Amino acid sequence: MHWESVEGVRVPQRAGGHPALDLCNTLAGWADPPADRSEWLPGYDELAVWSELAGLLGGVPAATLRRAATRDPEGAAAVVAEVRSLRHHLRAAILDPHHSRGLRPVGDVAQRAAARATLTAGDPPLWRLPVDLDLPLLAAGRVGAEFLTQGRLGDVRACPGPGCGWLFLDARGRRRWCSMAWCGNRAKVRAHAERARLEGGRG
Repeated sequence: MHWESVEGVRVPQRAGGHPALDLCNTLAGWADPPADRSEWLPGYDELAVWSELAGLLGGVPAATLRRAATRDPEGAAAVVAEVRSLRHHLRAAILDPHHSRGLRPVGDVAQRAAARATLTAGDPPLWRLPVDLDLPLLAAGRVGAEFLTQGRLGDVRACPGPGCGWLFLDARGRRRWCSMAWCGNRAKVRAHAERARLEGGRG
């Protein structure tokens, strides 16, 4: 199963190996027409829960943001739309780092995050983002920009499974599928069915 139920909402499993890749994987079926894709961030509840699981909220409970979203549903919907746009540009930039049209929007969100972060006391001190509806967006922009600049782009692969296209790290060059249990197993079943069909035709 490539999803799990957390706090009453369905969120995708994290198979990418990095939160930036897992953000891209909140949509499946990248090569398919938009109507045939699987959207895992249909609303703010899903975004908040996924962000907490991905470690983007810095210890802020998803429930805190979900309550804020009920007080400002239009603002929450606008954040979801921005995250989806960021996801689109981030994936384009990851797969083609020379794709300046993808880099610029990611950089813009990361700059917004930097402008709103506050250096807070600790061991060591940490940059903290404000606890408001924008937190998932700003955190995603920051982690996306960090991934683009940390030099692991050559290890990224895209799952070739139908209706998938999820990204994942493959440093050893041995991994083909986002998960053998999901797309890999489906491919084995399809291959077996095709062999049976051909053998039946010869018989």
